[in-house]
Amino acid sequence: AWEPARQAMRKVLRGEVDAATALAEAERRFAQVLRPAPAARSPLPAIFVLGAFALVGAFALVQRARTRAFRESVRGSLPAYAWLAHAVLAVGVLVVLPLTVGAAASLFGGPAGETHYVGLANFVDILSARGGPLLASGSFWLVLLVTLLWTVVNVALHLGLGLGFGLLLARPVLRMRALYRVLLIIPWAVPNYVTALAWKGMFHRQFGAVTGVTLWLGETFQLTLEPIAWFSRFSTAFTANVATNAWLGFPFMMVVTVAALGSVPKEVLEAAEVDGASRTQRLWHVTLPLIKPSLVPAVTLGAIWTFNMFNVVFLVSGGDPDGTTDILVSEAYRWAFTRDAQYGYAAAYAVLIFGLLALGTRLLGRIDARARRNAA
Repeated sequence: AWEPARQAMRKVLRGEVDAATALAEAERRFAQVLRPAPAARSPLPAIFVLGAFALVGAFALVQRARTRAFRESVRGSLPAYAWLAHAVLAVGVLVVLPLTVGAAASLFGGPAGETHYVGLANFVDILSARGGPLLASGSFWLVLLVTLLWTVVNVALHLGLGLGFGLLLARPVLRMRALYRVLLIIPWAVPNYVTALAWKGMFHRQFGAVTGVTLWLGETFQLTLEPIAWFSRFSTAFTANVATNAWLGFPFMMVVTVAALGSVPKEVLEAAEVDGASRTQRLWHVTLPLIKPSLVPAVTLGAIWTFNMFNVVFLVSGGDPDGTTDILVSEAYRWAFTRDAQYGYAAAYAVLIFGLLALGTRLLGRIDARARRNAA
């Protein structure tokens, strides 16, 4: 709950606003964070709806089980069910159960120890920005825009760098390709929290390596450059986060690109060369279309990982300045652990994140299917 006071104090110390303006902003944030939880509601409507769905499902299952074909199919598949049982149990315990608990928690409100059932009120509060402007500081919609910008920029850099290095490593004339491949994959092999802390130190205003390089360039080209306070403005803090995550993510795309290029038939490239196609034309009209079916799933995975990249945002910028670089997953964390332990509100954020990722995965899945049909 002290987060608004900390942010206001830092704004005043940085000289961004006067004390009165910072105090007014802190009061607004305090009112938002400490706003009373929605009123308690009866869970009977939800129980009735869930019970109705359960009855309909049970009735449909019984009707199907009464058919002879279904019983024979189950009897003949018993060995297969036995082999799948442990996997189904693991998925149920590790995936379905946490999702169910999280979805149930999102229907409760209030701080820890004082929770009560509120139905869908948490979702209404989040999507309506708690009655304030939809793009106000800290609102769901503003954080969503930052998250989408974060995801698009990072995935574009991952794909561009990974594709570029992959094409270079696939060239037969390149010597010591195995060594370069090992060196370039190291950023992906190192735990991301270690890398994030290292990059945070590199962006230190006084002692960071990035600051040292900036000052050296200023001296070399006789430019007047001052040390940059990287985490005092959104643009520079966002750049620091993106640079860190780009370093972490491009090796995965590079490995996928190298593997996909290895499956491109040499006869096709040779035929294009005989037909007079230049190197650029062979790349755009032959190589890229053939490796696209392999790149689309990699981009999908990269987008999901980047959308939920909590470690980089939390460890590098910490959401600074004043939470403007927070993404949805770090915002959910703050509601759970730094804003009066409002776990129900944080769980509602998590459910919305899951829905957005499911929608995005579905969209990218259709693009992948279309790419595979075109390649065939």
